[in-house]
Amino acid sequence: MRVILWGVRGSLATPMSSAQVRDKARALLAEATPGDLASPTAIEAYLDRSVHSWTYGGNTSCVEVQLENQTCILDAGTGLRALSGVVMADGRGANPQHRIDVFFTHFHWDHICGFPFFGPIYVPERPLSVWSGRSDAEALLHNQMSGAHFPVKWDGLRSRITCTHLPEDAATEVGGAQVRILPLIHPDKAYGYRIDAGGRSVCYLTDTEVSKSPHRLAETYAAFVDGADVVIVDAMYGFLDYHDHINFGHSTIFNFIDFFREANIGELVIFHHDPLASDTAVSRLRADAERYKQLIAPQARWTLSAAREGQSWDFPPVVS
Repeated sequence: MRVILWGVRGSLATPMSSAQVRDKARALLAEATPGDLASPTAIEAYLDRSVHSWTYGGNTSCVEVQLENQTCILDAGTGLRALSGVVMADGRGANPQHRIDVFFTHFHWDHICGFPFFGPIYVPERPLSVWSGRSDAEALLHNQMSGAHFPVKWDGLRSRITCTHLPEDAATEVGGAQVRILPLIHPDKAYGYRIDAGGRSVCYLTDTEVSKSPHRLAETYAAFVDGADVVIVDAMYGFLDYHDHINFGHSTIFNFIDFFREANIGELVIFHHDPLASDTAVSRLRADAERYKQLIAPQARWTLSAAREGQSWDFPPVVS
């Protein structure tokens, strides 16, 4: 199993502004020594180690889970456009023998707006499966590509898209994976996912407001993620910021640290970053979360990170 993050931002795609680019360039130049700029190799080495040379990214939610002869995609935000380029270039997109499964947590714009730009849906007779905890997924995607919303209409697609309703109370076999869903707390209904394959697992729990009633939810969420290698969670707000956004459908990382303090997981990932949060603000939130983890769960064996575009994990199958 390989997990790759293609979009990590919440609510609205947030490309870097010219002012932000200049801020990073200014910081890079201020810290550079003559030796750092002495040659192309030295420059690359300097960029590799500088905290100012990268960004968490501005694309909205999209996570790829690569399995043997199968690509699973969690949500179709703007991050899907870059993934589309990769699967079309490496042959997966046009190969009807390679399985592609797209799983939707819900159908707010930031989680579906990349779907019309996904190359495989334009390949004639190419099979593609869409999965959701909602029974009306096809109608919702159809509406996105109808009327004045998009120039290419759903009914005009020549690929073969199948939409399937996932049950809440059982695992579903999807190709080489076992998939479970968890009802989340978010306007218009949303579902979290757990994908298990080859003895490995990833959990994706974005767009949920656990911070509103954490004690009622802790046991359910902890049981759902037990044994997962990576757990990606909605941590859009800092602790104080959340209190200005009650009922928006999002959470803080601090509640998830509480939930999973004794959980058997590999890594907890801060995801769905606030579109107004700069890279510095996201890094500050991650540092605050790390300090909180050390205070509240010093015995926890899992690691903590803040999601960034391009972040990936490779998990070889577990041999029994």
